Amino acid sequence: ATFQSTKVIFDGDKPQRIDGNLTIKGVTKPVSLSVTSFQSMPHPMMKKPAIGANAFTTIKRSDFGAGKYAPYVGDEVRIDIALEAIAQ
Repeated sequence: ATFQSTKVIFDGDKPQRIDGNLTIKGVTKPVSLSVTSFQSMPHPMMKKPAIGANAFTTIKRSDFGAGKYAPYVGDEVRIDIALEAIAQ
């Protein structure tokens, strides 16, 4: 799976939502990631600028050609993403 960001919505100086395109099994659909936490600070060990964030979205497996056994097996799936980025 890949996600390509197209727009970041901010609340003050913190990202609140990230819109983009999610590709799973060759199918691309627009999705919005809700950012649940965001931190920007020097990395405690590397002493370089760093950010960390958590975000999620909910998709239907069947929208991406992965809906085997739906609706008997839940079609909606929550995707949680945790990331850390350190300046080079």
